[in-house]
Amino acid sequence: MNQTSNTDQRLMDAANSLALARKHRQPTPRVSEAFELADLDEAYHVQTIGMQLALTQGRRLSGAKAGLTSAALRSALKVEEPLYGWLFEDTAHTSGDTLDWEQLIQPKVEIEIALVLSADLPMDTISPEQLMASIAGAVPALEINDSAITGWQLTLLDAVADNLSSGLYVLGNNPVPLTALQGRPLSATLLINSQPVRCDVPIEFDEILATALWLTRKLAALGHSLHAGDVLLTGALAPIAEINQGDRLCLQIDGLGDVECLFK
Repeated sequence: MNQTSNTDQRLMDAANSLALARKHRQPTPRVSEAFELADLDEAYHVQTIGMQLALTQGRRLSGAKAGLTSAALRSALKVEEPLYGWLFEDTAHTSGDTLDWEQLIQPKVEIEIALVLSADLPMDTISPEQLMASIAGAVPALEINDSAITGWQLTLLDAVADNLSSGLYVLGNNPVPLTALQGRPLSATLLINSQPVRCDVPIEFDEILATALWLTRKLAALGHSLHAGDVLLTGALAPIAEINQGDRLCLQIDGLGDVECLFK
């Protein structure tokens, strides 16, 4: 067996390890160490194998997500650009839904803004004007992250290989047109069981749009098309927060509305 075949099998084994961890709700040790992932390219290869495996099982993509959107964090980690991952239809929820804790391994929550597409995006270079014209509106979003790595003791390579720790996502019900948000001060507050956990988090909407433009261009460069109805999660607005079974979560964003969910 040649070196290429050995590498392909190693990365396939890493993807299968993550898939089995999620299937059985049993976290796995770091795949970055167990399968000796060399760099981000190999981690993304594992992520892609996992995405393709999900598609062969009948799951459907519903959009994409961005991670590590903070320039300061990227600089500290010596990463040149944000990270990307995939969203699946069967992980999507709307505000007011009750979520099944037993479907997850070790969930936590991030607060985000999601953009909902109203038109298919081109596969060539996407201009800011094209992107703006293709967005139905913005909604507040709760991303329920759920690492498959034991104890959330993950490296950057583990996070990428594990599809940026994707679990579920919950969207607000009423998209707001972008024209109503530009130039307007926005802030977010996360409440868990009516108690504020993240308070008055400032939001720079231009940064949200810049992340969305990067994400759509990145996917187009990879040969992946985005379609009307797809969702773009544009990155965490605040540090990730701990949650427990039975918690009620509510994200309030001034000018954008609320989104909430309950874990049973």
